[in-house]
Amino acid sequence: SVTGRPLVNLTFALDYAASGTLTSSYHRTNFLIHLLAGLALFGLVRRTLQRPVIPEPLRKESLYAAFFTALLWLLHPLATESVTSIVQRTESQMGLFYLLTLYAFARSLDAERPLKWQAVTVFACALGMATKEVMVTAPVVAFAYDRTFVAGSVAAAWRRRWKFYLVLASTWLVLAWLLLTVGGTRGVAAGFGLGVTPWTYALTQCRAVVLYLKLVFWPHPLVFDYGIGVVRDPAAVWMQALLLAGLVGASLWAWVRRPAVGFLALATFVILAPSSSVVPLISQTIAEHRMYLSLACVLALVVALVVNRFGGRALAALALVACVLGTLTILRNRDYQSELGIWAQTVERAPDNPRARINLAEGLLLRHRPDEALPYALEAVRLMANYPEAQTNVGIALAQLGRPAEALPYCLEAVRLNPDGPRVQSNLGTVLIQLERYAEGIEHLEASLRLAPDAPDAMLVRNNLGIA
Repeated sequence: SVTGRPLVNLTFALDYAASGTLTSSYHRTNFLIHLLAGLALFGLVRRTLQRPVIPEPLRKESLYAAFFTALLWLLHPLATESVTSIVQRTESQMGLFYLLTLYAFARSLDAERPLKWQAVTVFACALGMATKEVMVTAPVVAFAYDRTFVAGSVAAAWRRRWKFYLVLASTWLVLAWLLLTVGGTRGVAAGFGLGVTPWTYALTQCRAVVLYLKLVFWPHPLVFDYGIGVVRDPAAVWMQALLLAGLVGASLWAWVRRPAVGFLALATFVILAPSSSVVPLISQTIAEHRMYLSLACVLALVVALVVNRFGGRALAALALVACVLGTLTILRNRDYQSELGIWAQTVERAPDNPRARINLAEGLLLRHRPDEALPYALEAVRLMANYPEAQTNVGIALAQLGRPAEALPYCLEAVRLNPDGPRVQSNLGTVLIQLERYAEGIEHLEASLRLAPDAPDAMLVRNNLGIA
């Protein structure tokens, strides 16, 4: 998850320096990032709602409209994965820099000396580019913000600040360089030519984006891992595709007739576009954390429309919604308290996801419960036979049950699928030793140590090697 994302990697390194593999500092950092992003959102919305193009009732209530926009976003359960799941810091940290970019740009528009705030805008945007690829849309959204709330037209925005926009667009070079250093893809996680076509991925995203929008207003059920499934038949998502096309079309129309509404609606889709359009992200074809920043756009639009219509009378209703969302987020965080609990729930809510069964089986195997793990491991193999982790989990379960002869074919298949995997090599070696084929077992245990001499389970591998 940190491939081509050096700034996220740096923050993880700092957390590791602070608490090693204890998760306390990682969670504190994730929470702090989310809180700072909420403050940036508050400042951006408040400043935007004070602009002359905003209706007078909304300008008058700009302070509490901005407060409730930020509060609802901070408390919304759909953001839980981006904050509580440590590795999804990639999303929340990018969101922080994205919001800081827009906030600094909004400050520059009113500043007597705009160069200082423009410099902060470019710097924040560059940091975001070193955080996650979704940041690629930030210069476009900044330009659209200018057109909507300040300049009044695309031509006027370009004419007044074209030099600044060229400098801001130069931050794309940071992202381009990072992508080139990793070969244009993120390993086997994202990119073209990895087994999922742009068309198939686009069909899948019709389902995904409509699901994300539904979860904004009805955040249940939330799923930790939707897996790698794709939609191959357009007939399966024709209703979602039609709805999505209608929403995008309405957003474009609104940007012409009601620019502020259209800006927030379009920004929702533009921010989602890098991960939810045609560039395949095959490790997770649907993921709730991708809605993290777009969620702020939807909530800002809803709060603005409510406050513009009802004024201060909406205060109590928004406070009640905040309480409900906060309660749901507390309940959602309880799902994350147990490894077995979150994966068991994921299996229940995404039964066709082999990775959920793989991870649930691994959790059970670590707790020496092979009789419970075996059915999940076998079902994962049935769903995705070319997953080496699925094959090796079956082998481990059978070995722990004292059936090494039955385990051997699964362990051999796992090594065939992933010969550079230290875990599958060590598992095969262990099974071979149980079968008293010591010379072969030693070979695979030594291979595991060569591949990962500092892995967490390397001591166990050395112990088995010594026994052999």
